[in-house]
Amino acid sequence: MSAIELSGPSSSRAAPFPQGLLRDPIVWLIAVIFLVGALTSEYYLTALNLENLMRNVAVIGLLSLGMTVVLLTGRIDLSVAALMIFSIIVGVVAMAEIGPMLGSRWLVRGNTYAGPIVPVILIALATGIIAGAINGVGVAYLKVTSFIMTLVSLTALRGFNYVLTNGHPYYLKAPFYGWIGDSKILGMPVSFLIFLAVLLALIAFVNGTVRGARLYAIGGNEKAALYAGIKTDRYVLLAYVISGLCAAIAGVVFTARLKSVDAPLAAGYELTAIAIAVIGGTALSGGVGSPWRTLLGSVAFAAGLNLLAIWGVGTWYQNLAVGIALIASVGLSKMSRKKTHP
Repeated sequence: MSAIELSGPSSSRAAPFPQGLLRDPIVWLIAVIFLVGALTSEYYLTALNLENLMRNVAVIGLLSLGMTVVLLTGRIDLSVAALMIFSIIVGVVAMAEIGPMLGSRWLVRGNTYAGPIVPVILIALATGIIAGAINGVGVAYLKVTSFIMTLVSLTALRGFNYVLTNGHPYYLKAPFYGWIGDSKILGMPVSFLIFLAVLLALIAFVNGTVRGARLYAIGGNEKAALYAGIKTDRYVLLAYVISGLCAAIAGVVFTARLKSVDAPLAAGYELTAIAIAVIGGTALSGGVGSPWRTLLGSVAFAAGLNLLAIWGVGTWYQNLAVGIALIASVGLSKMSRKKTHP
């Protein structure tokens, strides 16, 4: 193993869970949010509200996990929210076209999809992987700036969403989909358990494998990684594939809860994903961050917005809070790194 793999990531990545957990400011932030919520609203700590909170964490957390992996390489992915919806729309449209070929009509009155849902999910996941790979090829091999490449993807996918739906929502009528969106296991929503499974897989990959260490090395010092013999393009492509897959899984979880999919959904969620990753300590410049800290960022973010909603704060002011949180997180992150590396 090269020197960059041994020394680079270990000095830049976040401490592995749960080391130093109680000394982490974001843990105390979460505690304060829950305390304020409990003191100001009798509904905040109810079982129903906590279940809704976990379902919200699942969606934004999945998007943020994919964003974290891309940010570790020093790149960004602005297409995650549009891809989240696009993947499900492609799955529904593809199966609606396949149905008549098999002698079945799966798209019934009112744009309701009543066919098998597992193929829709599989097509959606494949779509996420392919779209992520296209972004990765553009950034890694064609050398298009990640901001421009994924901004173009965001615009294109939003356009495709409207074209494929003709501006109308699809309603998803399937028991298994309803089970994903509504059911609980051991008191936790299925969607949240899906998020935890993806989280654990990414923690094992990023913090426990050589390939994961190379993502940190690329984000920390890409030229040094190249000199050490790391094929950086290959790992940047991998990061975008992971991001695309996470976005597609988020799309499944999100639309299973709504029982529908519509082109305008999730607008602005890409900024939420960036904000959560940064709140969790992931550096926009790359090389610093960890999936488990993204979990903490997701909980803090969702709990804060949930509290604002219970207080009756309007959506526009909530969006303002998102912007302020992102700016503050970036500023504090830079100040912290300057103190650590004067």
